[in-house]
Amino acid sequence: MSNEPTNDTNPLAEQADIVAAELNADVIHYCGEIARPYDTKFIDECTRRSRRENVLLILVTQGGDPDAAYRIARYLQSTYKRFILYVTGYCKSAGTLIAVGAHELVFSNHGELGPLDVQMPKKDDLWETQSGLTVVDALNAMGDDLFRAFEKFFLEIQSRSDGSITLATTAEIATNMATGAFAPLYSQIDPMHIGEAVRARSIAGSYGHRLLNESGNISVHNFSMIMAAYPSHGFVIDRHESKVLFENVRKPTMKEVKLAEFLGERARFPNRQLGELPFAFLSSEQRNSPPASEED
Repeated sequence: MSNEPTNDTNPLAEQADIVAAELNADVIHYCGEIARPYDTKFIDECTRRSRRENVLLILVTQGGDPDAAYRIARYLQSTYKRFILYVTGYCKSAGTLIAVGAHELVFSNHGELGPLDVQMPKKDDLWETQSGLTVVDALNAMGDDLFRAFEKFFLEIQSRSDGSITLATTAEIATNMATGAFAPLYSQIDPMHIGEAVRARSIAGSYGHRLLNESGNISVHNFSMIMAAYPSHGFVIDRHESKVLFENVRKPTMKEVKLAEFLGERARFPNRQLGELPFAFLSSEQRNSPPASEED
């Protein structure tokens, strides 16, 4: 006789229990920003429950704190035999970091990951954030433009002087002209802000390598692509492209599709409401089982 609970009054919970029974997995829905102290509350909630063998995490997020994302993914890796991530909608940035830690991805037609691009505060703006890629790419673009300006000045001086000016003198003049043209732009650069952007990406990369070593679902090379091969924070990595990047990616079963349909908009877009925890167990707690012990 099955120990799975039935829920005749809540269709969402009933469908979650059906999926839980099929996968022998706890079903958790996380919809919102990945941030502290939500990671600690998430771990506490999982720890106190009588857990199933596996876990299915439905993650809908715009991203957030890589430290919190790492703690959540690492906990699910170490506590459950199989960590399955269900990408039902928008799952970006730190959400992609959690995806790297999953043993398997379930990808709906509406699902989209994004580049592993940590968001950081804008300079002189307390509330607004910007992509770490934006800061680094802007600096790289300025460097490319500066080199092209130097090259243009150098070649023009050589051509117009008809070889009467030495290469060393030409290079010095071209350098002065190029740096003079770009000095106003470079004077606005805050080295600390650039350093923060590089450091944020380095932190996300280090966490990602630790998670992929455990999940085995993405190669180091493909992880590097997620870090650097996409032009924007919002770039869509859909199911088709995810199958190129990750080893274990599948379509949802009809039962899993129905579960996402019961969630409605909460399966597509991050919930921006304040004052509530962004996660909840959708499946019922196992019956006739003591609370699971703390894992090492």
